[in-house]
Amino acid sequence: MRRRVFLSGAILTGVGVPLLAGCKLPWQSKRQTGSTSASASAGKASGTAVPAASAAPQGWQELDAHVMGHHLGFQVSPLVRRDEKTTVLVLKLTRAKDDPAVKDVVVDSLDKDSNVFNAAYSLARPGSNPAFEPAAGGVRLLDLSTNRVWVATTGVENKVKDNYNKLSLKPGASTSCFVLFGAVDAKQVTVFVPQAGFVTVNVLDSSAAAASGIDFKAIDKAFDSATMPHTRDKADPKQVLEAPVPIERYTKALDDSTSTHTGSKDITVTLASDVTFASDSAELTSAADAQLQTVAGQLAQYPDGGTLTIVGHTDDVQDDAYNQTLSEKRANAVKTRLEQLTNLDKWQTSVSGKGESEPKINDTSDEARAANRRVEITLTPTGGTTPKNTATPANGSSATPNPTSSKLPDPKGPVAKGADGVSVKHDNGAQLTITIDHVTRTNGYLLGQLHTTISTTTDTAPDLKQWLTDKEVVFSNSRSEDGSSEPTEHAADGLTLLAGGERIYPADYRDADFKTHVPLTELALTPFIKAGTTTICVVWPDPGGDTITLDHLPAPHLGSSYAYRLTDIPIKNS
Repeated sequence: MRRRVFLSGAILTGVGVPLLAGCKLPWQSKRQTGSTSASASAGKASGTAVPAASAAPQGWQELDAHVMGHHLGFQVSPLVRRDEKTTVLVLKLTRAKDDPAVKDVVVDSLDKDSNVFNAAYSLARPGSNPAFEPAAGGVRLLDLSTNRVWVATTGVENKVKDNYNKLSLKPGASTSCFVLFGAVDAKQVTVFVPQAGFVTVNVLDSSAAAASGIDFKAIDKAFDSATMPHTRDKADPKQVLEAPVPIERYTKALDDSTSTHTGSKDITVTLASDVTFASDSAELTSAADAQLQTVAGQLAQYPDGGTLTIVGHTDDVQDDAYNQTLSEKRANAVKTRLEQLTNLDKWQTSVSGKGESEPKINDTSDEARAANRRVEITLTPTGGTTPKNTATPANGSSATPNPTSSKLPDPKGPVAKGADGVSVKHDNGAQLTITIDHVTRTNGYLLGQLHTTISTTTDTAPDLKQWLTDKEVVFSNSRSEDGSSEPTEHAADGLTLLAGGERIYPADYRDADFKTHVPLTELALTPFIKAGTTTICVVWPDPGGDTITLDHLPAPHLGSSYAYRLTDIPIKNS
């Protein structure tokens, strides 16, 4: 449960530790010696749930969290602009006094006898070694009103020991860290703290730092004191801070006939040719009408028009000339039908075929060839992808859902109401119970927090991520992007919603470090745990309605293992 109170005190005094090698931060060449240090604590550390925080100006926010089986309280500072390029966030972590021992939670740990929980592993950014990498680098900033996300550029624990950023906590103990972002031009942002939750904080100028409990001298000292021999980008020690990137959306039709990607500038609908056309034919099937009605509905959301591009693709079974001709015929057939379904006068339309020259997946398997047989329709509306016609859904999904596909598919595992929770058993005897009592609607998105509790009678347990990750793909993401396995290897990216004939994946963004899409959900579900509760946070595109259904699919090679469905989850307005 989250409660809100205002914390007026300050936090953090620096401690002396070794040098930050090769990582001078932008402000370090122009220190502001007039910064005022704060004197009081941000609040007494409590071994029980930390009271949640107020939305008062300059106020700290608080979260009661469960991180990989351990009970933690988080205090989240306002964001403060350190200079024109750098924005600073402070986190204070407190482990509950009665928190279970590490040896009772973790399957195997070097710290199990000392009962030290290293929170950095769970708060890390994908692809990093949290022992060396920025502390709490997995924290992200969201401006949902403008569809933007900021990724942390670096971070450091305030009390680094032995040059490691572990965020180490014994029961009842507290630690803190500083997380840096690039320039933030919003007045408020939502802070996504991994396995803790979402809080909205103000973005303040440097003059408000002292009043908000931010001590720049302590921050400078902490970074000067830390040695981080490795960085996310080994060729660049992150002296260049990152700009925000657009939040994007990805959905699939429940019958696998279409997928839809919505970015900040365009919408791409991919039609599966195996559903849209008969084999080796450019004649539209009866099922194609439902697909194209969906596209027509999306076009209707933008009365000012824009650019419409239709491109046909084939597999590599026939020769090049045959495939080129077939791809062109299929693209033209789609255009002709769209013209019958809606007015395209405001759209500058181009039609082409690529034959087999641009496969989606470079493989000759039946599955790859099926994915390569497709027609891609790209809408680039004038003024961006925020719909002008508010009478239609503003979520980038189907404006006119396919009535024949709106019925939910049969569940592949146990089913229960979200508030009641569902229990999924593993072959080795482990059991995971998953509950979600509501989601929160804000600016076209849904913010959700699942509570997962694992228990087992043995010293071995399956990886928690197996119940949460996307089981339909292996070494990839839902978009089938090459190189996507690193940021999604330990992610909860398989928590999808079912609505309007579509499967809705967590909102995502293209990460500059990975060149692939990264989901707005948990990214570091490590280490293996055998008991305890973990908070799982997710951001989904809003499909509309009053309730949602959450569905986790099984792995094709594992039967129904890890599959489940949670229904009747109420949507509450923020």
